Amino acid sequence: MSARQLIVLAVAAIAAIGALFLIRTMGGNRAAPVAENTQAVVGEQVLIAARDIAQGAALTPSDLGVAQFPEGSVSPTFVRLSAQPSAQAEFVGAVTRRPFARGEPITTGSVVQPDGRGFMAAQLPAGYRAMALEIDDGTAAGGFIQPNDRVDVIVTHKDDESGNDAVRSEVVVEDVRVLALGETTSPQTSGEGPQRIQASVAVLEVTAADARALAMALELGDVSLALRGVQVETVGMTRSTAGSGQSSGAVRVHAFGSVTGGGQ
Repeated sequence: MSARQLIVLAVAAIAAIGALFLIRTMGGNRAAPVAENTQAVVGEQVLIAARDIAQGAALTPSDLGVAQFPEGSVSPTFVRLSAQPSAQAEFVGAVTRRPFARGEPITTGSVVQPDGRGFMAAQLPAGYRAMALEIDDGTAAGGFIQPNDRVDVIVTHKDDESGNDAVRSEVVVEDVRVLALGETTSPQTSGEGPQRIQASVAVLEVTAADARALAMALELGDVSLALRGVQVETVGMTRSTAGSGQSSGAVRVHAFGSVTGGGQ
């Protein structure tokens, strides 16, 4: 064997030994496999919203799902499959009284079964009535009231006791919820600004006593709706009523337009 062949064999042997050493080193540095935690989460399966659901929607099979919740996180108001195994089928067709976010548990008080009744009747809480009032832009905050807003109802009528054709305005009911405006039953949830709703009828959620008061107000004079803010604030008393020395609330103008007729 020539010297050249001996050199090639020596280089090959050295390379093989080096490769074996490298493999053993890498194998020794491997981390030991971590045992998987196979212990199941202790809790209950509850009915959840499988996607975002709007208020007043009739639930469909694709709206409902099931999720495992830890025992300490399960509220008595959650719909538990241990108590209602067929809840996913039973709640199809139920009407939501408020919006639900995806993954949020369905609660018993936030949905109602129509039981053969109409959509609006299914939305009403126990003890409440739906009452309709005729409106227009001039009596409904310029058309900017939305379903689910809260309003005060004001009646304007002649003061027969004064005998000089004086006009009075009085608040009939306060802080009532708007269920619908015409055919619109859902509030605006997108857009760069508020949209006006052209409607001739507003449907309000009222108690029996409020319904009687509104019926009397409709016979007494003209009824209008005053939109309430999300957070009611007290406007500073900055003006004085002429001749009385009493203060009255300052007026904030949110929008204005052209007015025709009614010259002084």
